Amino acid sequence: MSASDRMRESWDRRAERDAFYYVETAHWDGDVAGFFALGEERARLLVDPVLAELERPAGESSAVDLGCGVGRFSRAFTGRFRDVLGIDVSEEMVRQARQVNPPDTYPNLRFEAGDGITLPAGDDAHDFVFSYEVFQHMPSEDVIRSNLREVARILRPGGVALLHVKTEPEGGRLKTAIAGLIPDAALQAVKRALGRDPLVSDPSFRGTALGRESLGQVFAESGLAIRELREDPTHDPGTRAFVVASPTSSS
Repeated sequence: MSASDRMRESWDRRAERDAFYYVETAHWDGDVAGFFALGEERARLLVDPVLAELERPAGESSAVDLGCGVGRFSRAFTGRFRDVLGIDVSEEMVRQARQVNPPDTYPNLRFEAGDGITLPAGDDAHDFVFSYEVFQHMPSEDVIRSNLREVARILRPGGVALLHVKTEPEGGRLKTAIAGLIPDAALQAVKRALGRDPLVSDPSFRGTALGRESLGQVFAESGLAIRELREDPTHDPGTRAFVVASPTSSS
């Protein structure tokens, strides 16, 4: 099975069980209105300070929410951008996103399923690409690099990406390295035996960290120039960062 198929299958299973929970495991309490209110709150905190860097006003711009889940940020973006495209590897996430964000209520918002490797968007088609708590789940650096190349491809010259990346694995690098040596089925069995959720044990949830020292090289080799590195106020210090970047050709 390809990396793309494994990601889709794993995230479809999570979405079928509880899409909202696996998007926001720390804060999901069953309150759908609160879930989307948190998306708006975090858009104000994380996104609004960066929008001034766009070459044209956000209201005239096109945005992509990469790894949109059920659209918690996508919905918030509808009041900020001319049009919004939410992309997710899970077809079930996309189905539910369309259901809870109907086009008659959000006419400038649409959702598309991707393959987790390439993005269903045209070249130089969008002004802004955003991703939050998504790259941290990508199962390998190769998958991360593929997505970064796609971000560079779909951004217009002068466009801006605000991408959230994991810079230090939870539990440390040794724990992550050991977990990587254990077959997924064995990890799932351990989770079940301990009464924990087996759906968070595979690589598409455990994900991959990028060392801060390597960010510049990884982004540059993917066609993106880092404009700024912003600290993440929503996670423990040092574990994640926001990268503000633009296509190398327009930097």
